[in-house]
Amino acid sequence: MIKFMILGFLTYKELTGYDIKQAMIQSTSNFMNASFGSIYPALNKLENDGLINSTKVIENGKYKKIYTINETGEDVFLKWLEEPIDFMRSYEDILVKIFFYEKLPKEKVSKLIEQLIEDINRKLEELRKLETEIKHKAGYFEISTLYFGIDHLKFMVGWYEKFLDDLNKDGRQL
Repeated sequence: MIKFMILGFLTYKELTGYDIKQAMIQSTSNFMNASFGSIYPALNKLENDGLINSTKVIENGKYKKIYTINETGEDVFLKWLEEPIDFMRSYEDILVKIFFYEKLPKEKVSKLIEQLIEDINRKLEELRKLETEIKHKAGYFEISTLYFGIDHLKFMVGWYEKFLDDLNKDGRQL
């Protein structure tokens, strides 16, 4: 996921590894953060994979490497961003995608969120059917985990429906 975080930040402007870390601290650290020990190897890999470029500069007597995303990197990033969200992934992975949705047209975001709501509702129905089948034979702990799953999915549907409603009501162009 750090690969896409870095590519996303670089779509805004050129940055150093330090700048990327600061951007994470100031914006995504409540759901996704990375150490310098993760950022710099990821930057090297992205550069080796031909998705970003770097320029070496000396500023105030200190060596810096400034990174920029190239066209290939932008294409890879936008392709990933446009993929449907897999709600079974960690919430961090989902929120990274939503964080950068301003890079997509509002209509595309709406369609992605509508599809996500449909997928979650489909899974919710599966769990409700499973509850009917096992509630009389499952133990307390087993059924409790099922109820957690049902409640969690209901929360997700409610959150995404509100997100979609606010997005469509807001009228701002993404």
